[in-house]
Amino acid sequence: MLFHTTKSFTVEHELKQANAVFIGIPSSEGSLSSTSNFGPLIVRESLKLMEDYNGKENIFKFVKICDVGDVEVVPGSYELTAKRIKETISDIKSENKNAFIIAIGGNHLISLPLVEAIKPKTVVQLDAHADLRSNYLGNKFMQQTWAYHASKLAKIILVGTRTWNKEEKEYAQRNGIECYTVEEFAKKSLDLKDFHLSIDVDIFDPAYVETGLPETNGATPEQIIKIIETMSKPTSMDITEIADNKLPSKTGFLAGKLILKVLEKLVKKY
Repeated sequence: MLFHTTKSFTVEHELKQANAVFIGIPSSEGSLSSTSNFGPLIVRESLKLMEDYNGKENIFKFVKICDVGDVEVVPGSYELTAKRIKETISDIKSENKNAFIIAIGGNHLISLPLVEAIKPKTVVQLDAHADLRSNYLGNKFMQQTWAYHASKLAKIILVGTRTWNKEEKEYAQRNGIECYTVEEFAKKSLDLKDFHLSIDVDIFDPAYVETGLPETNGATPEQIIKIIETMSKPTSMDITEIADNKLPSKTGFLAGKLILKVLEKLVKKY
């Protein structure tokens, strides 16, 4: 597998026995945020400092985590980085086909090869931006285009999008892409099966996170946690666009909280 050897997660289990697999993808390729490549480090170090007690039990008592390290990204080449991401997911699944993938970017473009490798039926995208452009500044593969390409492979459900351009809006309407506000989606009782949860931290108001493209009037942590609590269990997830470059990180702690809320769903007793 194409990993760096850096592993600092405090909860370690063998890949074959793990319920969930943590994978870092420190790629800022196709991004306007040059510090998004620190995301995996920021989240790992934040999780090390967090309590996993949810008011009932300690989550890591029931969920076995394997941190496999970081994908060895190729600077300057989205295509080669994407190839390595897909090969890595394939290697993980060959060892443990039921492993729940938790991928930490990096910029949102990493979600495209994840979708290509995991092949979910649906992608629930929590994001301030639609990312439905066919190209951005003449480039086919950018953080602004990944969902356009992913929509050819899976159904896209947009949640919390508050910045559009005309091309994206028309594309979403033509292709029946479902769009909800955070408040609307929290009230939905969608019985989703086989879906990938993709969280761009700019879904949150800039008061709560550091991200490359902040948009005002964003969601609160309580709103997104409520969505996670009410939705069905995803089959995989990613968190992207963390722009912090120092610790402690409020964005890293919030990302860690979201991961723990999702991991609760892997525990049958909840």
